[in-house]
Amino acid sequence: MSEFTGVHREVMKDGAIKHVLIRDAQGNEQSVAAKDYISQGIEPDLNELPEVETDSEFPVAGKA
Repeated sequence: MSEFTGVHREVMKDGAIKHVLIRDAQGNEQSVAAKDYISQGIEPDLNELPEVETDSEFPVAGKA
C-alpha cells in the first residue's frame, strides 16, 4: 500500500467534515472519509489540515 499524506479536508457549510483529500508519493490523489483518514493514521493530524468548503456530500473527481 502507498504511503499517503493529507492535503486538505472538505467541510460542509454546517462545519461537518465530509472528506479528506490525500496524496501518495507519486502525486496520485483520492478522497477518503474523515473516519477512514483517522483510523488509517494518515498524517498530518486531521485538525492540522486546511479546510476547503464544499456543498457536496460526495467527493468531486479531479478536485484539488
